[in-house]
Amino acid sequence: MQGLQETPGDLFEIHDSEIDPVQIMAQIRERIQRRREELGYPRQTFPTFGAAAYPGKPEGEEYDPDLYYYLRQANEHYYQLNVEMILVSSPRSRIPVIGPLLDRIRREAHNLVLFYVNKLTQRQVTVNRYLVSTLNRMAVQIQEQQRQIRALQEELRKLRGEA
Repeated sequence: MQGLQETPGDLFEIHDSEIDPVQIMAQIRERIQRRREELGYPRQTFPTFGAAAYPGKPEGEEYDPDLYYYLRQANEHYYQLNVEMILVSSPRSRIPVIGPLLDRIRREAHNLVLFYVNKLTQRQVTVNRYLVSTLNRMAVQIQEQQRQIRALQEELRKLRGEA
């Protein structure tokens, strides 16, 4: 097949000056979108995968140091909820024959509780990740809004002739 060559990232590559694959794909996407609108499909937006990363302190701008301190702390610790067993020795452990049996029952009861507590903490970590991601995105948006406010204030000062 002349004009077709496989590449690692694409299904195939077209080497023909009259064919523009990017334009063709744009037309296909446009037609699909138009058809969906004609049929009344609701417009769907899907979230990006992964948690929103800690934005870091803004460089060269004013910011609230407390906000970024606590935001960094939340990012570093939101997933640290695993609970481990802490079993203190009991005087009953020294009872002959029954002591080791009581210790084993006690250890297994603790393991059962830890199993369910850790299952619950896994769900809590997921919620925490969502909340911390939301806070990260909000911090970025707030900083951007602050930039826009400063720019608008400067423009207003110029318009008033205060500059």
